Amino acid sequence: MNIKKILIITIFLLVTQLSFAQYFKLTPQGFVSNDNSDFTVMNVSNVKQKDLYKNVLNAINSMYSNPQKGLNVVEGESISFTAYEENALPVRHSAGGFGKVNYKYDLSYTLSFLFKDGKIRINSPTFECRRWYEGTYKPSGGWSSSGWTTLKLVKGKNDRVAIYDKNEKLVLEDAYNGLNNHFNSLLKQILEKSQKINNW
Repeated sequence: MNIKKILIITIFLLVTQLSFAQYFKLTPQGFVSNDNSDFTVMNVSNVKQKDLYKNVLNAINSMYSNPQKGLNVVEGESISFTAYEENALPVRHSAGGFGKVNYKYDLSYTLSFLFKDGKIRINSPTFECRRWYEGTYKPSGGWSSSGWTTLKLVKGKNDRVAIYDKNEKLVLEDAYNGLNNHFNSLLKQILEKSQKINNW
């Protein structure tokens, strides 16, 4: 490989990394910011608190079909909203002795924003991943029941599957990557849209 190709690949990788902001990363304790706190602060120079609040609220309203259903606001100060997405997280994991199977988990989550002049505080997202499973017929015992199963963050004593094992070692890398990508790109989209919402 010649120097020119290496330089082009290096520049491409650098631009790709810079264009994707990572606000939070998933840990066994939940999402934490780059400095391991439960929030991150975005500096937005020369913008008043009420304008930041209004722009983020308008961005959320433009992105979700019915955000008022899960929206809690303190006028001009904070926004918190809960959303639900079906089949949002594809995860491949073992299926009770039948090898690995692809599953799609629904994702419910809460995002919270607080505002000051020139600053937006984003609290760590909270979430739950779950999927519906159908009962199966077992010749020795009849039909098993159907119901919801939850993808736990850290495996407990009675949990069949989790993102981290009981020693907090990552075991479901695709779930880890999927959740990191989902929430970081969602926050990036909200913040970018909030900066452009009145530029028309």
